Amino acid sequence: MKNTLIIIAHPNYKNSTANKIIVDSLIDNIKNYDVHNLSELYPNFNIDIKKEQDALVKADHIIFQFPFYWYSVPPILKQWIDIVLTYGFAYGEGGNKLKGKSFIVSTTTGTPLEAYKSDGANKYTMEEFLYPIKQTAKLCLMNYIAPVYSHSMIAWKEEDQIQVRNKAKEHANRLLTLVS
Repeated sequence: MKNTLIIIAHPNYKNSTANKIIVDSLIDNIKNYDVHNLSELYPNFNIDIKKEQDALVKADHIIFQFPFYWYSVPPILKQWIDIVLTYGFAYGEGGNKLKGKSFIVSTTTGTPLEAYKSDGANKYTMEEFLYPIKQTAKLCLMNYIAPVYSHSMIAWKEEDQIQVRNKAKEHANRLLTLVS
């Protein structure tokens, strides 16, 4: 049976709407999973490298779940990438521990889809912003699966909350098709 590792990198996960719904839906529908909420596990960024590497080795599917943060990943996830995906473990000589594992980026953004076009406010697509993560996965010999992302995931009013919840459930369903 396949094991899924969900790495959550949300600076305020307890108050999240979309990311919590996505993760809760995954947990409710996947039999074998492990969840590492980086901000809760490592509030001072003192990441347990061995624990994280052991979890990666056990996983068949690896999901990065995070809110899109200034055109990138949140700081805790960047720190995690820098110190966990090391030479000799994830890449380089002898660094084949992640070879063949499925890797999926799952992210949410408060900005509408129209902003992520060449003629939009951000001038680039989500896929273009995610190239460094894609290259990291390739360097680590993982199978990079097309990212799952959702736009306009901030709710300012109650009626927006309903829409965000529904979009988060749809987002989770897209993820589930990739790891089932």
